[in-house]
Amino acid sequence: MNLFKSELRRILRRRLTLIFGIVMVVGVFAVATVYGFSSSTGPSEDDLAQAQAQADEMNAEFDECVADEEFFDSPEWEWAQEDPSFEGMSQEDRCDMFIGSYDYTAEDFLWTYTFVFAEESLLVLVGIAIVAGLVLMLLSSSAIGAEWSSGGMSNLLVWHPNRMRVWGVKLGAACVVCGAAVLALLALAFGLLYLVAATRGEIGTLDSVWWGDALETLGRTVVLTVGMTVLGASLAMLGRHTAIAGGVIAGYLVVGDMLVGIAGMALKMPFPDRLSLYTWVMAWIEGRMELYDQTSESIDSMPDVMVITATDAGLLLGGIILGFALLATWAFQRRDVT
Repeated sequence: MNLFKSELRRILRRRLTLIFGIVMVVGVFAVATVYGFSSSTGPSEDDLAQAQAQADEMNAEFDECVADEEFFDSPEWEWAQEDPSFEGMSQEDRCDMFIGSYDYTAEDFLWTYTFVFAEESLLVLVGIAIVAGLVLMLLSSSAIGAEWSSGGMSNLLVWHPNRMRVWGVKLGAACVVCGAAVLALLALAFGLLYLVAATRGEIGTLDSVWWGDALETLGRTVVLTVGMTVLGASLAMLGRHTAIAGGVIAGYLVVGDMLVGIAGMALKMPFPDRLSLYTWVMAWIEGRMELYDQTSESIDSMPDVMVITATDAGLLLGGIILGFALLATWAFQRRDVT
């Protein structure tokens, strides 16, 4: 039997794969549902009537305030009289400051939200892809760790003694599953959000510039999720257990990055944000990021600026992932399997 097809079948038939798949699909539908219920193509007639009534009430109160010199003498306005500038102001200025500007319109009291696909969908799609990458990173580490825990790895090497081929096939299969899953989720999310915008919001302008930026950003995000899969599998191969890989990932996400940030500030390093892995991840996704060193700012000068491009971020993140993959390769090649 073809080893690659066998590994693909093993990953896809795992119970955890089914659970994670259902959770991610349900999550995408939940996000689209939230946007669908919160978005509106415009205010209803009742909303407009209520907003106009509020505007008329505020304008009437302003007119009453200007016409009545004793308006602020009542006990309910004692707090306004305590303002140091109250005595030196004209009645109209007092009304303007404490009541509000005159000539309110209904638009000032309308709180409707309209989902615009061209303006908001890209951020949502990137967020969905990143969450999916984290889930698939755990799935890939689980797939490797489960074989070590069950003894399946030792049994497999009896029939396929070439360890590098076995490791390469497992890593390749995990990457294929990850890439296909993320692309499928993005396609599903794109379609659902587009449907929400068409029925409950606005599509916006989807010109060639938008498509170019969207495809570049989403392409880099998909590459990042594949890299996260490689990292998860490599950590599980190094530790030979799913819990070790999950612990390292969760530890950095929850505590590690915070400690790195605190250390950077304690050492008073310029651009302490560059020590955070999140900064480099965002620079890779967005294509460019500017960091500002506020410690260098003075009255006569602007703060120093550090520019991180997608190339810089890609080299760093790729180096980290490659480093762990090489360590996992070395460990699998050298260490005793039994």
